Amino acid sequence: MNRLFYKGLLLMLILLQGCGGDDNNGPDIKSLELSLSKSRIVADGEDFAKAAVFNQTGADVTDYVSVYVNDESIKENKIISAIPSSLNVYAKYENIKSNEEVVEAVEDKNLKFKKNVLIEQYTGTWCGWCPRAINQIIVLEKTDPGIVHIAYHLSDEYAYQYNTGLFQSFGFTGIPTVHADRIKEWQGEMAVISEMHLPSRTGISLEVTGNSSNVMADVNVKFGYDFTNSINLSVFLLHDSLVANQANYYNTDETSIYYNAGNPMVNFTHRNVMIMAGTDMFGDVIPFSSIDIGSTFNKKVTFTSIPNIDLKRMIVVAFVSVSSGPQAGEVLNYVKARMGQKVEMVYDEDR
Repeated sequence: MNRLFYKGLLLMLILLQGCGGDDNNGPDIKSLELSLSKSRIVADGEDFAKAAVFNQTGADVTDYVSVYVNDESIKENKIISAIPSSLNVYAKYENIKSNEEVVEAVEDKNLKFKKNVLIEQYTGTWCGWCPRAINQIIVLEKTDPGIVHIAYHLSDEYAYQYNTGLFQSFGFTGIPTVHADRIKEWQGEMAVISEMHLPSRTGISLEVTGNSSNVMADVNVKFGYDFTNSINLSVFLLHDSLVANQANYYNTDETSIYYNAGNPMVNFTHRNVMIMAGTDMFGDVIPFSSIDIGSTFNKKVTFTSIPNIDLKRMIVVAFVSVSSGPQAGEVLNYVKARMGQKVEMVYDEDR
């Protein structure tokens, strides 16, 4: 009898423990703090600020609250607008209300830019298959003025010291390899590049000056978004005409432009050869304080001790890329200029 009594008592205690205690199905909210990823957006119906909400202990309770914009509840906690306006934002949980913040939706004017595409070619004078890629790029340049290519030579007389590290960082193992905007390996299809000319939210201007020993680049980057991921600026110096023999495995291929051109092709002109970087190969980080809607960041780069300097053949390229987040590595825009040339940023005609 006693044994049954104690068994029943034990069962009751277990049930009480299972039913009692704190309710872990909901959050502990006594106060709310609203935080926004940015305070200004472009009124294009695409740019947005993301809302996050925290309780009194700093725990993220965004999934348990409602976010309001101008007193209307929104979905996905994205503050977005297609009309220039001032948006009042707050969060609520039952009768608890957060602080109020304002998001400015600014007019989408002079904030979109013509998008140029960066073509990076990994090559070598010893590479017999590389003439195919060289010719594909030549044909592309004739049909698409909005591209520039950089030739990174590997293990030959024109190899820049950091080329191999850049090549390996993308997991490439063989050449020829052609990389478009650092996101897509290119096999020669023209349509692929055409699709990459969508308007950019970064514009770049570039002025190049120099003398017999130095080349100077003055770069301005204008932002059409308040980017929340890090943005890098790369500035490289290229030589437009370096002459060396080029291995050619297409010498006996009657369908190739290089048929009967010799193997090697003697005194072959190598164009847009990377000879020096004025920044890190992945670019230098642009300070977050310089990135805002309509703001402009300036950087001056001086190239010194230049090998094979020939001012008439020098080209400077500048491009901006994303350095963090889901788009990490992607090139957002580029510009190129020769000695004595100033290239202005070009606004998108469909803005």
